[in-house]
Amino acid sequence: MLIAGLRSLVLFLVLCISIVLSKSWITDSQGLIIYTLGLLAYLSIECINLRLTQPKLFWINPAVLASIFTFILAFGFSNMLFFMPNELIEMVGLEPIATPWMNLLMRLVVLGALAMWLGYASPIGEALGRSLQGSKFLNRVIRSSNYVNYLVICLCVLISLVTRILMIRLGVYGFSADYEQVIAAAAYTQYLSMGESLGQLALVGMGLSYFASPRPKLTDTILFLLILTFEVLFGFLSGYKSQVFMPFIIVGLVFYTQRGRFPKWFLPLVLVGIVLAYAVIEPFRDARHQDLSFEGTSIGSIATTMVAAGSDGSETEDRPSTALSVLARINMTHAASKGIEYAAMSPVNESGPNFLSDLLLSPAHAVIPRMFWDSKPYQNIGLWYTFEVMGLADPTLSSTAMGPFTYLNFAGGPVAVVIGFFIVGLLQRALFDGMRQFGGGGLIVFLGLLRNLVLIDSAFNSFLTSIIRLPALLVPAQYFLLCRSKDNSASRG
Repeated sequence: MLIAGLRSLVLFLVLCISIVLSKSWITDSQGLIIYTLGLLAYLSIECINLRLTQPKLFWINPAVLASIFTFILAFGFSNMLFFMPNELIEMVGLEPIATPWMNLLMRLVVLGALAMWLGYASPIGEALGRSLQGSKFLNRVIRSSNYVNYLVICLCVLISLVTRILMIRLGVYGFSADYEQVIAAAAYTQYLSMGESLGQLALVGMGLSYFASPRPKLTDTILFLLILTFEVLFGFLSGYKSQVFMPFIIVGLVFYTQRGRFPKWFLPLVLVGIVLAYAVIEPFRDARHQDLSFEGTSIGSIATTMVAAGSDGSETEDRPSTALSVLARINMTHAASKGIEYAAMSPVNESGPNFLSDLLLSPAHAVIPRMFWDSKPYQNIGLWYTFEVMGLADPTLSSTAMGPFTYLNFAGGPVAVVIGFFIVGLLQRALFDGMRQFGGGGLIVFLGLLRNLVLIDSAFNSFLTSIIRLPALLVPAQYFLLCRSKDNSASRG
């Protein structure tokens, strides 16, 4: 009853702040502070309430993690940037001013947070979770064992290795990819991405088996560490910072599912991974565009450029500190507010994305291959946003994330934001309640979906297609990856 009253109060306060801002009774900076503090307070209370009422596996609950990563970090805590000295803000490429568009964005963010938690708490989400638990099909095909088939683990790693090498050779891998090659290979790159992701699947499976055992065998330890190293190394080669420290996060989450706590080394290891990622990959990205001899289709060229750029400290004094870079990287308020302004000032031109159509057709996009659908849209919305909305014409720049609130605003304004995030909350509750009851196989399926349920994609239609497509891959994958329960003793040998 109290939490329902809180949600009503939040809605009332959003209305009051909107009126006060429209009358110019407070400044835009003051409005941004109020929205930010209100968002932080509301989500903190929701999470504390859930901790008290549903403590089991609290730290992998997707509603909690989405509150932290999609809301608090990206649109809450990191907003402190806009109240730092101007020279620091400009150093990371942001404008040292709070704008009316930021406040309009923050209104959508708060409404989205409210809608997500309403969806999570609704009887519909709970009923969907129960229906998954009672599914005869899922009870028949999902393994309850935590122990892996070593042959399948090795096969997954081998396929992932071969796929990644092939993607590099084709020029479609990571930050080294050539945009024209990516478009030319669009009909089959999604299948290559599936093969690449088998490495992370092997890491999850081996982690479950390793941490489920009170005394793992030496061979298990060696295999587990080799897979972890494999994922981290290719994380560096991808040129994406998140891919460097994501394996450590995966390992920590798997440990938590088996032991009910995070290991002491979890946070230090993730922080080290973040620091290394920024220290190596930021210089590499600069060198990748400046080095005329760079070959994105050669592992040797990628590695050589990365090592040379990382060891060259000639420009380090011109760079912001790692902490400031991380803060600027996770903040989405500035970039997302540009889309709010663009939508208010002018309609999306004909050459731009058809947001509403892509959103409504996302179930079809999930199941119909591009080879049978020539007009199926490409996922290049970030480049359109960079050039059309941000007004950046530099061809060396990469995609810009607009955030799911801006995407949904393009699709249908505040109504689309509320409906979209209500659906997010429903799916979070259904999959969390439904899959964690199935043992090891259920955890593999759930952890495979967790990133999509937590880091809501800037292209919201991609969120929907992933939620439809991934279970069809993860359910068969866990079936082959894990041993039958009666084979556990044999698998431990």
